[in-house]
Amino acid sequence: MKELPYLELYNLLKQKFASAEREINIPELEIKITREKFFSKGAAVLPGRKSYHCARHDKSFDGESTYEGLPETEERSILLVQDSEILCNEEFDYIIINKAAPAETKDAIILFHGLNEKKWDKYLPWAYRLLKNTGKPVILFPLAFHMDRAPKEWTRPAQMNAAAKERAHTDLLNSHTSFVNAAISSRLEANPQRFFWSGLQSYIDVTTFLHELNQGRVTGFAKGTTADVFGYSIGAYFGLILIMAGAGGLTESSKLFAFCGGATLDRMYPISKYILDAHAASALGSYYLELLNNNFKSTPRLDHYLSSEHPEEGYFKSMLLYHHYKELRESRISGAARRIRAVTLKQDSVVPPVEVMNTLQGEMRDIKITVDIEDFPYPYSHVNPFSLAEKHSAETENAFVKIMDKASEFLG
Repeated sequence: MKELPYLELYNLLKQKFASAEREINIPELEIKITREKFFSKGAAVLPGRKSYHCARHDKSFDGESTYEGLPETEERSILLVQDSEILCNEEFDYIIINKAAPAETKDAIILFHGLNEKKWDKYLPWAYRLLKNTGKPVILFPLAFHMDRAPKEWTRPAQMNAAAKERAHTDLLNSHTSFVNAAISSRLEANPQRFFWSGLQSYIDVTTFLHELNQGRVTGFAKGTTADVFGYSIGAYFGLILIMAGAGGLTESSKLFAFCGGATLDRMYPISKYILDAHAASALGSYYLELLNNNFKSTPRLDHYLSSEHPEEGYFKSMLLYHHYKELRESRISGAARRIRAVTLKQDSVVPPVEVMNTLQGEMRDIKITVDIEDFPYPYSHVNPFSLAEKHSAETENAFVKIMDKASEFLG
């Protein structure tokens, strides 16, 4: 079968994936794409409930307000919903990309996307190439409040433009406001704790899924299945925490390929019309800086989940600020070094290569993790590493094949 160039592959997969069918067969590529339902067990931790209870330690906590400190304006009214009441975040689809006639397997690759993404389109060629090269099915698992786990209203230009304009007019020093990032920017600025609680929900959900996979409860996968991880951007950040935490022992032997990610939160610069506006990015960083300097004492529930009583969840705090909990982070990453590899892009201003090296290789560069720095001969960015412009198709094809082949070699 003739290999399709990247641009043709992207367009074909995007067109086929637009179908509402639960199973999509693509004979041209000899693959099938299936949508599988998942019910979140992690939603119980989200802001907006009247009370909380940690069953593991039999501890109760007061309810928490979803919104803190920001005016509830008419433009933001569409976002004024309790996190715990967003049903599409609790019942959603994950995607499996597999051979057309697969044999039952014990291997899988789980792919995590970037921050503020609502469509799987750009990841479909990535998953296809990983499947083709490794023979391992690729699972696209959405993080909390992303992809179809976010309300459709958050992506509608007319409604989100109003919220974006309101954010720009409230303070003229704010920048990079757009209808694309209005929802996530408003939500994170209003309550930066969402970054942790939605991350914890995602961790619980992924751990639950990995357990089901390992027990042979996912169609096409035998009992004993384990998954490696391909993480892009914030997906690499999440993947690194997943590897460090161990997911109840389910990722203790898993590999992580980090693409355009792997730095601590304070060493990422997500100010972009596609990610966060300037005020939201600043609010997020300032909030966790203050909490870390006060050892989370002003937030009892957060303090509990980041304490030694929750050692797995506690690895999150080591990925917030580079100089905080550095010994904990570097010790755990060093222990998993042979299972981690990263590829960064020279012109990536959101997650700069040097910051990935600082985190993964350590301040003294004594952690033996390979971090490659690539550069492409066409205009690219963190958000769009592979160009969709016809005039750059040949260069993009070479770049795409190079990156995905590196990932495949490591994860294969």
